[in-house]
Amino acid sequence: MGLTRKQIVMLAVLLFGTFVTVLNQTVVSPALPSIMGEMGVDAATAQWLTTGFTLMNAIMIPVTAFLTDRFTTRRLFLAAMIVFTVGTALAGWGPNFTVLLAGRLVQAAGAGILMPLVMTVLMWTFPVDRRGTAMGVFGLVIAFAPAVGPTVAGIVIDQASWHDMFFIITALCVAVVLVAFFVLEKGGETNRDAVLDVPSVALSTVGFGALLYGLSAIGSYGLSIDAVAGALVGVVALVFFFRRQLSMEHPMLQVRVLANRKFLMATVIVMLVQGALLAGGILVPILLQSYMGYSATTSGLVLLPGAIIMGAMGPIAGRLFDKHGPRVLAIIGMGVLTLTTFAFAFVGTGTGLVMLTVIYTVRLFSLSLVNMPISTWGMNALPNDLVNHGTSVQNTFRQVAGSLGTAIIVSASTMVTNASAPAMGAEAAGVFGINMAFVVAGALCLAGFVLVLIFVRNKPGDAAQTDADGARRTLLESIMQKDAYTLPDTATVAEAMQFLVDRRISAAPLVNAEGKAVGFVSDGDIMRYLSRRGQMIMDPVVMIVQTVDAYADNSDFAQKLHKLMSMRAADIGAKGLIAVDVHADLPEVCRILGENHLKKAPVLDDGKLVGIINRSDVTRWSMEKYLDDRKGEGAVPPAPEGGEAR
Repeated sequence: MGLTRKQIVMLAVLLFGTFVTVLNQTVVSPALPSIMGEMGVDAATAQWLTTGFTLMNAIMIPVTAFLTDRFTTRRLFLAAMIVFTVGTALAGWGPNFTVLLAGRLVQAAGAGILMPLVMTVLMWTFPVDRRGTAMGVFGLVIAFAPAVGPTVAGIVIDQASWHDMFFIITALCVAVVLVAFFVLEKGGETNRDAVLDVPSVALSTVGFGALLYGLSAIGSYGLSIDAVAGALVGVVALVFFFRRQLSMEHPMLQVRVLANRKFLMATVIVMLVQGALLAGGILVPILLQSYMGYSATTSGLVLLPGAIIMGAMGPIAGRLFDKHGPRVLAIIGMGVLTLTTFAFAFVGTGTGLVMLTVIYTVRLFSLSLVNMPISTWGMNALPNDLVNHGTSVQNTFRQVAGSLGTAIIVSASTMVTNASAPAMGAEAAGVFGINMAFVVAGALCLAGFVLVLIFVRNKPGDAAQTDADGARRTLLESIMQKDAYTLPDTATVAEAMQFLVDRRISAAPLVNAEGKAVGFVSDGDIMRYLSRRGQMIMDPVVMIVQTVDAYADNSDFAQKLHKLMSMRAADIGAKGLIAVDVHADLPEVCRILGENHLKKAPVLDDGKLVGIINRSDVTRWSMEKYLDDRKGEGAVPPAPEGGEAR
């Protein structure tokens, strides 16, 4: 990877710590049937081990922003890992359900801090030219851990017990803490003026927690005073929480972003999908182990292919989004997700393992076509300065929806099971309850599908244009300059200088053998390398004069210039370039040009350079479009006196 030994050790510690915490989020599902049998609780109660965990994660997301400002990353990483370790040990001991649930909540408090924190640690640990390697490995860990979690947990549970599963994770956590204490360096500055809004934390905790309890209790045991009171307290607390966020200059959670209709719709769709998703991860292992008689290992293996495919589809879905936009992907994804979710309403004890595995795998595959594209579509609708707030809001609501959706769906299963047991028998009633729970989950997916059909209409680029040759192209392709000067990434500085002079340009992208842009070199890069004592030469004429004089009276400069000419242009140029995607719409193009103070920018299609877009191209098209529209409306402005309309 090109990293030093110390960096490799540090990366290994951080990634292993993240792997353990992410793994922990999926190991509980195969253990639920064993926990239910040992502790005598039903599915509606057992699901709190998952919903409580995700709810605590949701509460910790906005709090983490304050913690990362207030404490150094090293101290916060160690503290979060220690909290997670204590929670895991408590869950492993778990003599009763209350202690087990408390351990899961403590785990969630630590895990909720670690995920965003590790990314921050990687940023300050590795130099810019090595961050890509670190983040790439980090992404693989995030995708791999949830995939292997259920299978690993199933094997441990079958060979030992669910207690031992938590104890093994505890031992791994202790090892991470000990190594991290000696390996991690103190890094990052702290802001001692950062203040945590305690009332906001209290209101969000009480609001989401009480609402979750009330809905879960009502679904499982019917209307009761404590269940209704819990739901009402939750609603009132959330009303005050939202009012407080709207009245604060610097709120804990910037809920104002929900005023953007596209972002609001994206968030609602993501919430519906998340609620239906997590419930499936709980109900399928219960169906396989409690009613079909399969082992926890088999249960984990059924879940494995879908998790692997969903992780692998992340970057693929991203590229499809860039080319085709969110609408097509979301319609296909939500349609298939809805059908496969309803398909689980017809499975039973006679359904084969292969069929169950296929349905579950296709379900998670379809989910990958929805989550990232819809989230990105919503984020793209926000101004650039609100994207960070949008991420925090969407992640928080995603976790809350996972908790509430799971509670409602699993409670529906329990309620149907209890109601039909006297007439159908315990086993048949249990399977029927799971079938009806998937009907509820399917209804959520169907609601999301309708929202996609109605609201998700825009593409990454404006409507395609038909050029003179009859080809369909995006708007950006139609107005950009298609002749782009490029240099091979193997070119020397001398060759680059000759190229810039011959074509009378000041800079050019560097492309590799596959035609993909990998860097950028300009006359400014050459000037900076030759500048004396940090003084930058801004005028090419000055450089020429100094070059001529150098051979007469400045041997150091001459040697430096001679060395420079034989270097690769890629070594002195930028390791990347500011560019726009060929499918970007014009507001996005204007944002990139404006924020980076550029007159022009390269246009890329899947990393390959396909043209150059100039400010003047956008301006000319905009004026022509405006005048054409006005002419069509019969409102063409008159020509100035003494002149003609142009």
